[in-house]
Amino acid sequence: MNRPAVSIILPYRNASKTIFRCIDSIKSQTLENWELIAINDQSTDTTEKKIRNLINDDSRVKYYSTSKPGIVSALNLGVERANSDLLARMDSDDAMHPLRLEKQVDFLRKHPKVGVIAAKVCYKINKGEPFGKGFEEYVKWSNSVLEEHKISLYRFEESPIVHPSVVFRKMLFKTYGGYRNGPFPEDYELWLRWQSRGVRICKLKDVLLDWYDGKERASRIETRYSKPCFQLAKAKYLKAWLDEHKHHQKKLICWGAGKVAKAQIRILIKNNILVKGIYEVDPRKIGKHFLGIPILDVKDFNLQITEFILVLTGSRNAKDKIKHFLEVKNLVYGKHYIFFV
Repeated sequence: MNRPAVSIILPYRNASKTIFRCIDSIKSQTLENWELIAINDQSTDTTEKKIRNLINDDSRVKYYSTSKPGIVSALNLGVERANSDLLARMDSDDAMHPLRLEKQVDFLRKHPKVGVIAAKVCYKINKGEPFGKGFEEYVKWSNSVLEEHKISLYRFEESPIVHPSVVFRKMLFKTYGGYRNGPFPEDYELWLRWQSRGVRICKLKDVLLDWYDGKERASRIETRYSKPCFQLAKAKYLKAWLDEHKHHQKKLICWGAGKVAKAQIRILIKNNILVKGIYEVDPRKIGKHFLGIPILDVKDFNLQITEFILVLTGSRNAKDKIKHFLEVKNLVYGKHYIFFV
């Protein structure tokens, strides 16, 4: 049997209601030389039976089961058993567009120094399951972050790439380690760790995945996907980035003294990121101190060459206003300031 061009890593747990669209989309790929690594993560329903029925005993499909429950164990098992040098992530409730594998595999073949290639995604919801705008707004933001340097710079704001949209090189797992268990999102921690080691992550401008939101999505129900866990995961990598770019030698000033920002400042200090001042717009807070740090009036903002700004305000409307304010003053993202939200 010829070696597959790409191995699709598909963990699943009780996905019998959605697995049909996932498998149908894999069968519809224009690149046919794929291998599907289907990992049963302690399912108690008929998902595996449905996969076998949908796939018609296709020899390209390999079935495994985890000995320990959890997405991290399932993903690492899939990576270990994959027979290709290129691995495509897939979730059991999503759907690939027909050209996905062809385009991403072709990109990595033509760009041997790139480790990970992602793609834009289309936000979808299951019928009868309406949700708020949070994830949809995130998708719009993620789809706007396309250039490689922006994927690198914006990684401390949110995760610029959607996990099930990526294809990556298997050798990265041997060189820099695989998915880790802990109080953090396993994919985001992986990107931060790899990028801190110089792994290049790119993104195609094509929409190649339908990304479904649902009430059982892990990021909705598991605490390790909460905002504090995201912040804890990226703080130590932010510290390394600040050191690498010599920003740690400057006077670090935060923007924002609200409840969320104060929690972030505590995380920064815990990771030895020393904050010397806090800019704030609320006149009730200006002139006071938080953990001994002076709260300054943003009206007095006049960034010195020896200063660097960490913007902590997380709402999209506020972020846009702050970014505009800083750009009007000819300040450059990454050189003079960065978002940590």
